[in-house]
Amino acid sequence: MVRIIHTSDVHIGAKFLGFGKKAQVQRQALLDVFAKTVDLAISSKAHMLVVAGDLFDSNFPSYQSVHFVKQQFKRLNEAKIYAVLSAGTHDCLSKGSIYKREDFAFDLPYVYVFDGETTAKEFPDIDLTVYAKANVSNKSTESPVAFLASASTSATTKYKIAMAHGSVQIEGKAAKDDLPITLGEIADSGMDYIALGHWHGAQEFSSGKTIAWYSGSPEITYQEGKGGLGQGYVLQVDIAGTVAVKPIKTTAKEVREIRLDMQTLATAENITRELERIADPNLIVVAEISGIVAPETALLIDAEKIEEECRDKFFSIKVNNNIALETGEDNALAYPEELVIGQFVRVMRAKLEEAKSEEEKRILQDALQIGVAELEGKNVLGD
Repeated sequence: MVRIIHTSDVHIGAKFLGFGKKAQVQRQALLDVFAKTVDLAISSKAHMLVVAGDLFDSNFPSYQSVHFVKQQFKRLNEAKIYAVLSAGTHDCLSKGSIYKREDFAFDLPYVYVFDGETTAKEFPDIDLTVYAKANVSNKSTESPVAFLASASTSATTKYKIAMAHGSVQIEGKAAKDDLPITLGEIADSGMDYIALGHWHGAQEFSSGKTIAWYSGSPEITYQEGKGGLGQGYVLQVDIAGTVAVKPIKTTAKEVREIRLDMQTLATAENITRELERIADPNLIVVAEISGIVAPETALLIDAEKIEEECRDKFFSIKVNNNIALETGEDNALAYPEELVIGQFVRVMRAKLEEAKSEEEKRILQDALQIGVAELEGKNVLGD
């Protein structure tokens, strides 16, 4: 059996400008969580720590950050645990890459960084081969895993894993130039396990006989949940006859995206009360105020003021105002008839005139307001 700790997308050096006064706290949290991941590798008696890209947020981290990472690799080396690293998109192997300026494996035989020249490294003492095609740019239409199907046939070890930093091709979720990975390529890879990086939420994309997971970011990196289990995990992967993946929580922080519906809440005071109801110092909130309101009500909704009133109740909070104004009868017909929105308004006005009850009229009026707002691009219904 071989045990691997899989992480990626640590983004050491991220600025966190949206976190205001908490930015430095979160920058330190990224260093702390990487040290915590090394602690886990040591305490769990892992054979290897793999970092599947974006250890750094850019190719120009501070001297202190680079020194810190080298010290963590030294700890693994002293424990005789392998550390294997491949470049991502933020720290890609471009001309000015941090991995070309710094030798993270110097005098550390248990550390290996894929340099773009090699795509396979054997570790005979643990009967494992690791494959990776290091990213040389932050965008590419070339798959980082397509080469595995043919490359894996030459392996002489019992176990085979790969690291790949890219996007599994899900309709509407992944761009074609975002280092595309297909489920078919995963299935045909010949790997026991593929350690994925690039998406910040821990989630599984196994296919065929190959187990594949994104570890996600081990700490909160950006103010979106990023799918799956969300951010704040590393993965313990045990490979024997089968592959067992165990997500391990590494942070108490949580990102929560919420909608605040003006149809229900009605006033700014109620919005503030709703936010206070979920107050938590470990919570990072991205809130969207939505709905259709009268102009006089809209003037009373100040997203920045609501943010300020609630800031001390959360680790971080961002409030976006996405309310739409009611379309009054006087201006509803102002839209030109040749436009889709103009045709919609006229059809709905005709239906309103034919309404047989107050309930039907109310439903049609709501439909008119929502339809106009949506056609104006206000997205009042959400995703």
